[in-house]
Amino acid sequence: MKATVRRAGLVTVLLVLAIPGLAQAQSRWVVVNGVLMNPMQLAMLDSRACTTVPNGRYWLDLQTGLWGYARDPRPVGYIGEACGNGGGGGRGRPSLSERGMLYSSSPWGRGR
Repeated sequence: MKATVRRAGLVTVLLVLAIPGLAQAQSRWVVVNGVLMNPMQLAMLDSRACTTVPNGRYWLDLQTGLWGYARDPRPVGYIGEACGNGGGGGRGRPSLSERGMLYSSSPWGRGR
């Protein structure tokens, strides 16, 4: 009898400890090309995109990196655009703040 109660208590404790882990594992819901991404796939996708991919359904051309929203054939962009090319948010040119010009006291923008 005591062994049964102990087992039931142990199972209850394990379930209580496991539920937060399950909830955390299911906190992201990203479907790419009809496949629900697992945590490892999400980490790789986030790494390639240089951002956290929001929950949703997407299509992705694995050859070109072109992506869009599921059921909408129009492309939205290329994966990794947020990575940038040497700064500047993917434009290939550093931003004003990266060039030290955003809050500069120099007369560069005063028409002098």
